[in-house]
Amino acid sequence: MTAANTRLQEIHEIASKCDRCGSCLLVCPVYSVNSKEACGARGMVNAARALTKGDIAPEEAILESVDYCLLCGACIDVCASKVDVPQVMLKVRQQLVHLSEKPYAYSEAEKAQFEQAFADLCAHNAGLEKPELPHERKVSYFFGCQSRLGPIEPVVNTLRVLHTVADVELVNNECCGLPALTRGRIDEFVEAIKQNIQLYEAAETIVSDCACCTDTLKKAATYLADDPEWCKQAQAFSQKVVSLSEYLAKAGYQPPAQAEKITYHDPCHLGRMQGVKKAPRDLLAATGNYVELPAADACCGGPCFFPADYPDTAAALLAKKQANIEKSGAAVVVTECYHCLAQLQKAAANSGKFRAAHISEVL
Repeated sequence: MTAANTRLQEIHEIASKCDRCGSCLLVCPVYSVNSKEACGARGMVNAARALTKGDIAPEEAILESVDYCLLCGACIDVCASKVDVPQVMLKVRQQLVHLSEKPYAYSEAEKAQFEQAFADLCAHNAGLEKPELPHERKVSYFFGCQSRLGPIEPVVNTLRVLHTVADVELVNNECCGLPALTRGRIDEFVEAIKQNIQLYEAAETIVSDCACCTDTLKKAATYLADDPEWCKQAQAFSQKVVSLSEYLAKAGYQPPAQAEKITYHDPCHLGRMQGVKKAPRDLLAATGNYVELPAADACCGGPCFFPADYPDTAAALLAKKQANIEKSGAAVVVTECYHCLAQLQKAAANSGKFRAAHISEVL
């Protein structure tokens, strides 16, 4: 059986669990903006199932339909059959990738910026205080692409905090592979995984302060499970990966008190995909001025390419998030994802009533 046929069978097995009840439409963010059946989780799954049965042709319209999915996973929470809609969407994108002309790779200018960002981070890290610790806890930091393209301060704050609980190693890693995976470029994604497995082979623990990276790296083993040469290495690698807030909470880190009222936006890739909800809240509550955000886990519209591909929908979702942040009365909204942070900073600029920051900046 060819890889394409195997993939079609996998899509069919997952999509066939859907009983078309429509519960997903009540929580699907894109359906809430564009109330068309084809734009909701149920419609996308129906299209995927029809594709596997040969009822519809593998054409660009189908690819465009599944590309409109945020991959947020909100639908899984309310689905009685727990249909993994994001996996169906990713596999259909892989199946129809030959029809896509959308960019997925970083430009040479961006790659040069990545290298400069790593050099800058090394320079900043050299000047950070590294207190003597009563243990030999070691972590290797994963420097994500989105954070390399933005201001260095949030990452420096992450390292500053990590140095208080562990010996921190910097690794000039490759992209986690999520952009390629999001576009259906599975071969490029797997290659990125393999490069990072080799780069972090000696690491004890890998800490990332971006939910997208953490979630992708934790799932590396899944994508190499059938590769006899890489499966054991991939499993060992994925088991090393932990989010920043997870690690700090387990290490017993005590954040400083904050005068400003703080609220928290759950990144879909952290709260829903990894189940990491308590750790960031516990850390923020310890600052002494934390308030819960209404609909904290509602997608902000910021995943990967979505704001560039569908700016109107992304803006509509962000407007809902902005309204809830204002309703919370918080002066600062924090998150643990650089894609979400970019979105929230737009909301902060639009509002003028709060500012957006990475969680490391208040810890």
